[in-house]
Amino acid sequence: MDTLRKNPEEDQFRQVVEMAPNAMIMIDKDGVIELVNVQAEKIFGYARADLIGKSIDILLPERYRGSHPHHRKAFFANSSPRSMGVGRELFGRHKDGSEFPVEIGLNPIQTADGIKVLSAIVDISERKLQEEQFRQVVEMAPNSMIMIDKEGIIELINVQTEKIFGYARAELIGQSIDILLPDRFRGQHPDHRRTFFTTPKPRAMGAGRELFGRRKDGSEFPLEIGLNPIMTASGMKVLSAIVDISDRKQADLRQQKLIGELTRINEELNNFAYVSSHDLKSPLRGIDQLATWIADDLRETLNDDTKNHLQLMRSRIKRMNTLLDDLLAYSKVGRSNGDIVTVNTTDLIKDIFDLTATKKNIQLELANELPTLLTRKVPLELVFRNLIGNAIKHHDKDHGNIKIDALFLKEGVEFSVADDGPGIPLEHQQRVFAMFQTLKPRDEVEGSGIGLSLVKKTIEAEGGQITLESDGEHGSTFRFIWPNQHK
Repeated sequence: MDTLRKNPEEDQFRQVVEMAPNAMIMIDKDGVIELVNVQAEKIFGYARADLIGKSIDILLPERYRGSHPHHRKAFFANSSPRSMGVGRELFGRHKDGSEFPVEIGLNPIQTADGIKVLSAIVDISERKLQEEQFRQVVEMAPNSMIMIDKEGIIELINVQTEKIFGYARAELIGQSIDILLPDRFRGQHPDHRRTFFTTPKPRAMGAGRELFGRRKDGSEFPLEIGLNPIMTASGMKVLSAIVDISDRKQADLRQQKLIGELTRINEELNNFAYVSSHDLKSPLRGIDQLATWIADDLRETLNDDTKNHLQLMRSRIKRMNTLLDDLLAYSKVGRSNGDIVTVNTTDLIKDIFDLTATKKNIQLELANELPTLLTRKVPLELVFRNLIGNAIKHHDKDHGNIKIDALFLKEGVEFSVADDGPGIPLEHQQRVFAMFQTLKPRDEVEGSGIGLSLVKKTIEAEGGQITLESDGEHGSTFRFIWPNQHK
């Protein structure tokens, strides 16, 4: 306890009080104001002369004036430095009658006239406004928000917390956070909490572990929690953002079941395509052989119509074989297509064209610089083989040209395969990539009707896309993107 013995010391004391950044007011045991500083004048709106000699009650809201003498007597009876009104909200009163929140520190001062009380007063209006804004933000948050102190006591929740956990707000404030935990987690939670307060930083809680909350009715539910340290006037707190992920877990479970079912069905379809392509080919070979024997045995007696019928039958058997081969190839798209290797696309395209161009009047024109890619060769070869083969097979002129170019894009390499054939009418362009679609009768043009659908599926399985350009009269251009990941 300080003692003012000499006038020079008292003057020095008054100077220190005057220079203090907070409002300073000294009263005697009767509550009479003996000393104020300039900050007190600013905060309360009174001139110094209006306060000296007046009761401290002039600065209190009327509702507190009745109980204040009792609190003052209690302090003088057991005087020691402390905060005033611990656990209660304190308010001061401006000269105009308006109120404002304050914090007050009390210090006993021994003077020649006895013990006085020096009060340090802080206007916390701005802090209260910020706290209220913070509370409003928390209240409006779409997730459950809970703030606890280092002992795990709940100090703040929002309406979403009430909805998720089933408690009223009054049932949670002041309670341990453990009330919201399943029993099996309560034992280790204090250690986790102390660890967080030792090194506080924003993070997800329980990374790598499944977390569960406990509702008021005792039921549990899965959740995700984000932890954020918040520095307040009363120390470090933790603000938790909590999300009930029950719906997501159910959706994940349904998705896993669906994926499993689709995988099973896909395997069954793949097996069916594989077995069908092999089992059906055997009787087809037998039918083809019988047709050959009939033609040989009756060579001299067959009329032209019967010969044409036998030739047509063998042609359709051949098309059926092609269809089965294409079905098997279609079923394999997206599965293993070999290792990633370096592919010179110029050499690849030339080889495919040489093997496919049975019409000698079709010419191949390549861009000056086609890329060398690091990719799986089999699916890329399949795409070019089908596009080049279609351009040759459907060409309707004595002489033709196929031009292949490449353009480097951000998402990959865009190849274009253009021909100067009959083109594809606009009304048919939407269905050319569908399975079993042909634009001419099957007996006029051999094919399974799967080629372009196989091309589309292969490109999309690699992460690319394909488009068609044609005016319906002067050729067609197919453009497809082979993604960057294969460069």
